[in-house]
Formats: sequence, C-alpha cells, structure tokens
Amino acid sequence: MYADTNHTKQEITQAGAFLAWLADRGRAIGQCQQADIDAWHTESLATRRPSQSFLRWGMKTGRMPRLALPPVVITQDPEPLHQHRRLAMLRRALNDDSLPLRARIAAVLVLLYAQPVSRIVRLTIDDVTDDETTVTVRLGDPPSPLPEPVADLMRAYIQSHQHLPYTSSRSSQWFFPRPSAGTAHEPGRPPSPPA
Repeated sequence: MYADTNHTKQEITQAGAFLAWLADRGRAIGQCQQADIDAWHTESLATRRPSQSFLRWGMKTGRMPRLALPPVVITQDPEPLHQHRRLAMLRRALNDDSLPLRARIAAVLVLLYAQPVSRIVRLTIDDVTDDETTVTVRLGDPPSPLPEPVADLMRAYIQSHQHLPYTSSRSSQWFFPRPSAGTAHEPGRPPSPPA
C-alpha cells in the first residue's frame, strides 16, 4: 500500500515537473514535440520515468501530440561500454564491408551519438540531409553533423536506399525500411531495427 502511494506521488510530482519544464522551454502541452520528450528523458530517465503515465494520458486524450516515449530497458549487463571497446566496434562498423550497410549505419549512430536503437529506427528520410558539403542527422534540434568517415558511409547508404525495391511502398518514409518485401508494415509505426 505504501509503495503504491509513493509511486502515485512520484507520478504526480513528475507530471507537474514536466509541465513546468515544458513551460520554461516556451511550450504548452499541446505544442510538445518529440525533441522535448527526448530531452526531458535524457536529463534523468530514472527520475522522470514516472511522468510517462501523465504523458500517455495526455496523448490518449488528445491534449498533446502522439509522440514516442523511451521504452523500459532491462539491462542484462550493467557494465558500461568501455571507450576502447566502443572505438573498436565503431572502427568495425566503418570498415567491415562484409556487414550489411544498414546495420553499419545503425551501429555508427548508436556508438557515436549514444542513441537507443528504438530512436534510430524512428528516423525518416527527411531526418538526414546532405548539402554536398555536410551530412546531418536530426536526432534533436539542431541536427547533428556527421564526421567525414561517417558522412561517406551515410552517403553510400542513401544512394543504396534509393534503389531498394521496397522503397516505393508505404514504408519508404523510414530511413531503415523493412527489407522483406512480403512483410506488411503500418505506415505510422517504425520498422524493426537492423540486425
């Protein structure tokens, strides 16, 4: 009973804290954007997770736009990824041509920008821009520029993406569309992550 009461208090406290935080950003609940949700949870996910009940209610009742909330992540290995291991994985993703290009791009974005796979698969074609000088990816505001070896890999993926047989389907808005032509995909939901 006490645990339930304490959890409810945390939900109410975090709902109020979110509204105040959003107001400080100059937005009302109806103007909330995905970048706001991402920033709110990035600052302190464990503390702010209780606000998700309020956010789900706000989306369900139409008081705010439908946005993606970070999933509950159960970590099997609590050990942080050490820098030398992360760099080795990044080097492999950049240089190992035996890996699928889409998996290499997803891995690079996860390793460079510490983005969860659930966020990476929500990228659309419009989230990546190439002005022939700089390639950027919109993971928030402002978009993040990609360093040169990653930019080259991204350009190769964009080029290959334009020639995929399933990009003429409804899933073509997704940066990582489903590779299986026989798999139906709801247009409002992101595809499954690259392997």
